[in-house]
Amino acid sequence: MTVKTLSPLREAAPRLADHPQLRGQKLAAIEELVLKTRAFSRGRIRSRALEIDRIADEDPGYFAWDLASEGGRIGLLNLITPRPSGGDADHFCLRSSLIAEEIAAGCGGMATMFGAHALGLSPLVVGGPAFWDGVMRDIAESSTSTRPLIAACAITEPTAGTDVEHHEHVRTAKLVSRAEKVKGGYRISGVKHFISNGNVARWITVILPTDPKRAYETTMAFLVDSESPGFSVTKVEHKMGQRGSPAAELTFDNVFVSDDRTIGRPGDGTPMVAGVLAASRPVVGGIGTGIARGAYERLVDWLQNDPAAEGLLDKQQVQLALAQMWEDIHLSRQAYLDAATEFDMISLGKLFSNPLVKAFGLMPAALRTNPIARKQLSSNLSRRMLIELVNREVGDETLTKTLGISSMAKAHGGDTAMKVTGMALEIAGLDCGPLRAELEKCMRDAKLNQIYEGTNQLNRLEAYAGLVAGESMKVLADAVGKRRKDTNGRYAGAEVLN
Repeated sequence: MTVKTLSPLREAAPRLADHPQLRGQKLAAIEELVLKTRAFSRGRIRSRALEIDRIADEDPGYFAWDLASEGGRIGLLNLITPRPSGGDADHFCLRSSLIAEEIAAGCGGMATMFGAHALGLSPLVVGGPAFWDGVMRDIAESSTSTRPLIAACAITEPTAGTDVEHHEHVRTAKLVSRAEKVKGGYRISGVKHFISNGNVARWITVILPTDPKRAYETTMAFLVDSESPGFSVTKVEHKMGQRGSPAAELTFDNVFVSDDRTIGRPGDGTPMVAGVLAASRPVVGGIGTGIARGAYERLVDWLQNDPAAEGLLDKQQVQLALAQMWEDIHLSRQAYLDAATEFDMISLGKLFSNPLVKAFGLMPAALRTNPIARKQLSSNLSRRMLIELVNREVGDETLTKTLGISSMAKAHGGDTAMKVTGMALEIAGLDCGPLRAELEKCMRDAKLNQIYEGTNQLNRLEAYAGLVAGESMKVLADAVGKRRKDTNGRYAGAEVLN
């Protein structure tokens, strides 16, 4: 008996085949990248997964530079890089999510490594054209080298985790890190915790407030060079799962960030976090789906080829379990595809089709990087115009719905990974040779998927607000100046945002 383990993309994701925005060469290009990544994951990552897990258990700071470089050569470090920076930004959430599943089928930790790099670039992408040259281009050009420039995103702190990833909970989060305005830029002080790729990243987008007691109104993003004076990696975590992507504690001791490397204005960080998470959570759903698929594939290989498993496939209870696993994986994939296509084609991703944005991408690089043009693009006026464009073209209602769908996909993907890896371990039992260690690693990887990028509980609260209760955030409206009044009737943060 031969049991299916893989489907062509058009069969696994039938909705994509006739999608009006994917006709012609667009879907073919995505399919080609998926196939290249599948070959890379099966041929190079899966065979190294246990080795990487073992080495990182002994040395938590270990980073597989060779695999990062190999992935870079097929485009895995440029999945969200805009065209002006040397990439292809079309449908970047969809492509990133599909690729995340393929890599995670080989190793969940390696999928998080590539995903965390994209997460680090996300604030630069949504930060607008001011960031599409310079650092982003340098990162893109390094992606095919033996030592590519890696990015990371730093949001959480030792005393503030999931709550800083929620637009309302951030109001009461126990934040300590802050940025102080000085001549020519800001000085950053504080600690960021559990930062994926933090110990190897050259460039880190750091999100924190100018006033920790008024984080909602004053949060913004900063692009930090890890070679800056005052920056240090103070700890690398000894993790249970997903060890292929190290998680570090980062300390900022009066680190200077120039004005042209600040992303948005004080207060713009709150909608930025919502937008970045709306883009990244489908990818995390893809990672969960991939971990589940990886466990399923390993189990099926063992059932079909190992003498120790002889006769198990003939048992109806095993057949029922495999059907349930296939069903769960398929439905988890549809959930992240819903979220990714919503983001790319209805929500924030459609901004790349805006005539102004497209016109900027067609400008010669020499013109975009002209000092006068750079100064204008980095001005507060340009930043205000950008957030107003997002508010006009997308709006809080759409952003809330998109975040709800993305959060649902993330939570479902993590739960699917835990369920499927548990079923695989139950079928294989204790006497299944090397398979046991592989499946146990898959389960350890799956557990982390339920925790990071906001716990599944927080993600379901986002899904409840945006999809069940039909609520709408006001983060974009607040950022453009339509602020809510506090209990004294004053507009919150007015002196900062104007």
